[in-house]
Amino acid sequence: MDTAASGKRQQAWDSYWKAGELHSCVGSYGGNYAGAVAAFWESRFAALHAGDRVLDLATGNGALPLLLLEGSGADPAIHVDAVDIAAISPSWHDPVRHPGVRFHPGIAMESLPFADASFDLVVSQYGLEYAAWPGALAEAVRVCKPSGAAAFVMHHADSVLVRVGRLELAHHHTLLAEDGLLAAARQVLPWIVRARAGAALAGDEQAAASRQRYNEAMTAMASAMDASPVPDLLVQARETIHPMLSNAKGDCGEALASLDQYRVALEAAALRTGEMIEQALDGARLEAMRATVRELRADWIFQAQPIAQEQGILGWGVVLGPERQSPD
Repeated sequence: MDTAASGKRQQAWDSYWKAGELHSCVGSYGGNYAGAVAAFWESRFAALHAGDRVLDLATGNGALPLLLLEGSGADPAIHVDAVDIAAISPSWHDPVRHPGVRFHPGIAMESLPFADASFDLVVSQYGLEYAAWPGALAEAVRVCKPSGAAAFVMHHADSVLVRVGRLELAHHHTLLAEDGLLAAARQVLPWIVRARAGAALAGDEQAAASRQRYNEAMTAMASAMDASPVPDLLVQARETIHPMLSNAKGDCGEALASLDQYRVALEAAALRTGEMIEQALDGARLEAMRATVRELRADWIFQAQPIAQEQGILGWGVVLGPERQSPD
């Protein structure tokens, strides 16, 4: 990944976590993790003992440390270090109330600032797959004690999250296209403001063409919403853009700036969704991961099973360690 692309990626995740989201897959869970995903983590955390150290990779706003605290009664005897390349600062974290949890922003998984064999458990929730391979996996194994374990929930190429992501990514491209709603809104906005100010636009071909283009884009949006099983992004876009035009008055600079900011937000969201789809693990990538673990620690066992519940597959549950443990 070149420097410019890497910078855009980090900005996309910085802005996302600053918005206060707890999870990287918003809409997939209510509150903290529930159902099959929570069951996976609870079985991992149940094996911890007082004094154990846990490392959370690509922690985001600390969903896993929070789940661990909720399940352990905020036991200060369990220590958690949580790292992320983004500029994280979880709003729920209080160093006084949670002295055993430390967050480390700006840390790449491929270069961890911890000594060998420092942790009893290394975890990651929809995070490890975004790093450079096999470096990040090697680092996760390096900092884990030989007697410890590692557990990851990773995106599955056939998961419901990835399927929805593909649909939403197509909607992103539609909205951001040269003939999409954002471009049409930006073109028609100055004419709307001039009309509200009393300008006579009757017979102005440019004004009429701009208005027609916007109306056609809104009609196309309505059709796409009716046809899509997951129209949420399109609905949000319509509910965001149309009021910007309806409320614009005077100097249209502020409204144009809002449209541009919304475009940046959509581009960042598209980048994150595209990454999720690209990094999701199929069977071949999972076997490559297994082979890497075998090279790093020949005595460790590698287990992977799909995590699924009523709506479908949510991801891979991966467990590494010296003793056989069920990833269910």
